[in-house]
Amino acid sequence: MSTEITSVPVLPQRPLSRAPIVLSWVLIVALLGIVVYGNARPGKGAPYDRFVSDQRARMFGMLVVQLKSLQKVNASAPIQERLDGLIRQMDEESVTPEDKIRAAILTGESRDTNAGLARLSSISGIENHPDAADDIRSIRTIYQDGADALPPVSKDRLIRRHGYVGRLVLAHGIPPDREPQKTLQAEALWYVLRLSVLGFGLVILMVLSLGLFIGGCVWFSRGKIGRAYSAGASSGGTFLEGFALYLILFLGLGLLLRYLGPLSLQWTWMALLILPAVYMWISLRGTTVEQLRQALGWHRGRGFLREVGAGLAGYVAGLVVIAIGCLVTVFLIRFSGVHAASPIVQELNGGPWHLLGLYAIACVFAPVMEETMFRGVLFHHMRQRWGWAASAVVVSFIFAMLHPQGWVAVPALGAIAVVLAALREWRGSLIAPVAAHACNNFAVLTLALIFLK
Repeated sequence: MSTEITSVPVLPQRPLSRAPIVLSWVLIVALLGIVVYGNARPGKGAPYDRFVSDQRARMFGMLVVQLKSLQKVNASAPIQERLDGLIRQMDEESVTPEDKIRAAILTGESRDTNAGLARLSSISGIENHPDAADDIRSIRTIYQDGADALPPVSKDRLIRRHGYVGRLVLAHGIPPDREPQKTLQAEALWYVLRLSVLGFGLVILMVLSLGLFIGGCVWFSRGKIGRAYSAGASSGGTFLEGFALYLILFLGLGLLLRYLGPLSLQWTWMALLILPAVYMWISLRGTTVEQLRQALGWHRGRGFLREVGAGLAGYVAGLVVIAIGCLVTVFLIRFSGVHAASPIVQELNGGPWHLLGLYAIACVFAPVMEETMFRGVLFHHMRQRWGWAASAVVVSFIFAMLHPQGWVAVPALGAIAVVLAALREWRGSLIAPVAAHACNNFAVLTLALIFLK
């Protein structure tokens, strides 16, 4: 008796449908376009533009006061040349009547009263700016009759509209050893000292960064630095679908909170609810918990503290790349006249608890949320198809364009994102890029508080 074994024919597998991938990309590009249009619409950056103008005038005013103090000790030509250079730079950046009025005030401080009056007379186009016309009349009164000739309401308006520069013109003609000149000079000295310390610290940091960057490149070329990230088996478009879902929910939540009206900054934490929704979607599409954990990089790597240290060291080494991106952004701002409008500057005023909440959002919420979705979900999808360089560029571009700072900030934000993508590739774990992201946000927020508040 013989047993006949009949082989079961293996049916060819149907290729995975590309429709979900195409649809996901269509949604991502469409939502990206909506965000970019919203960030670029006329008038959106007006509050930020005013803030930038105020801070620029404050900086120029303090530099002029400090240089004039030095000129009293050493009346040399180079100091006057620096003063004239500051005024020329301020002229180049003056757009509004308020900017031109502030330039005229600083001209009067750096030169003399007649020079200030001449600059005021040269300001044109104030017919439709009654507040600016009132400012000019008040400044002329100060130059001709002294600040005591102004009513209190006019003094308050100058300070409210022009800040430090308004206080400076109200102190015109008062000796340096009397108030309010003493306070103005003390503030200017402290501001210049902070700028000097920051400049010195940045030089040291960039030298360290360059050394680490060159050393990292050499070690990588010799095989001493490897890639811990592994793309694994293809998951189709599951992770891209998860990223598209994240964008839909995140932007939808933003619109909902805006519709509800002014809310506390702490409502931002509601966005963390998006993460479980994305995890559930990816899991329902056939990804196991272990596959999801490895794909997103939410594991200890070679140890939590070691990964944190690698992230901080990698961030310092990557400052060379970030500095190049920032220089390109500065170039774009200077030659386009468009400012990188960051919403964080609108949140700097507040008490200790408000600032603590701001730090928590900048250094905990944003790194965890953004690294999970960009260097986790989207980066993993891209790396299953392309190499690191192409994946990093695409993910970094989307990351930068979705931020509210505007298109001129794309080189700076994109450079940061490329460094974070390199850390994900190097370490595999997401702990390193999260630590680097938190370090970057902490540094930016702290510097903003030191110099802008």
